[in-house]
Amino acid sequence: MKSLLFAAFVFLATPVWAQTQFRPFVLLDVEHFAASTTFEATVGSAVAPLWGAGVDVVVRRRFFVDVSISHLSRNGERVFVNNGEVFHLGIPLTVSSTPIEVTGGYRFHLRRSRVIPYAGVGVGSYSYRETSDFSASGENVDVRHAGFIALGGAEFRVSRWIAVTGDAEYTRVPGILGQGGLSKDVNEDNFGGVAARVRVIIGR
Repeated sequence: MKSLLFAAFVFLATPVWAQTQFRPFVLLDVEHFAASTTFEATVGSAVAPLWGAGVDVVVRRRFFVDVSISHLSRNGERVFVNNGEVFHLGIPLTVSSTPIEVTGGYRFHLRRSRVIPYAGVGVGSYSYRETSDFSASGENVDVRHAGFIALGGAEFRVSRWIAVTGDAEYTRVPGILGQGGLSKDVNEDNFGGVAARVRVIIGR
């Protein structure tokens, strides 16, 4: 009993920073946007990849905080709607976004397993740009809004210093779409969606 109390005392007395790991990672995020009609009409698909990087901060092996930045860029064309019908204008359009996301949560350690499930929630800051070479005044868009994040997945230990994670992420980002044009006509105001993410993490 005394040995258990001593071990607990040592664990609690150890500074948090001494039990904190900083693990960099690279990220591939394939997202299906909730505003599917808008994206299919302008860039040809509601599914798009984002590439990024970040750092995974693990505290006492159980808790985590992730900070990541990623980027999306897709080429398409401008459209307009008349009586519910979408017309393509043939004017080249570039849609881009650079999300900055912070999530935190819990890691579920399983006995004698190389797999660590985890779940978390967070917030993000999402930029959205629409640009074209032949745009009139006010047609280009350059805005940024906050959004909500929920995710769940698992970490797989590949080697002592490398891990791979796979997870599903839900985001809701109101306030970017739905202000005008096609997204307003089809009543789509959420720039978020559901994504499948893969990360390669360097660290124990």
